[in-house]
Amino acid sequence: THIPITLLIDGQALLPFLYPSFLRDLSVTYTTTFNDTLMSNPPSWLKSLIAAELLFQVPFFFVALKAFATRDNSIQPYATAYAAHTVTTLIPILHHFHVDENVTTSEEAVLLGFYLPYLLIPGLLLLLCLRGPLFEEAETETFGISRQHATVGKAK
Repeated sequence: THIPITLLIDGQALLPFLYPSFLRDLSVTYTTTFNDTLMSNPPSWLKSLIAAELLFQVPFFFVALKAFATRDNSIQPYATAYAAHTVTTLIPILHHFHVDENVTTSEEAVLLGFYLPYLLIPGLLLLLCLRGPLFEEAETETFGISRQHATVGKAK
């Protein structure tokens, strides 16, 4: 979900004039309904994080999709950087909702539900990257022919 959210919603904080009115209306409906005070009036620090998201994370998503589909371990240093960056960007975002006096406890819980996956999934990816190779080579035999292929699993 990160690609569509980044391209269709987050990018509006920097380049609203590029978006059709129905997407701008969708963003307003979201921010109003769920009291997302960051996206309704993004501060400059959030805009800088969104710029990094658009410039670095979006291209990485497509490279990573191919690398994960082909079990290519050369993605690991880039996946580590992506995951560490994403995890650290979520800390001030989640903190903002926690200390914002305009956000009620129940609204904070809902916003946490929206934002927490963007902390937990990259956090898990970071742990996997730090543990060792993302994909290990496994040897299999098919019709008496030995071959190696990458599998997701523990590093040796």
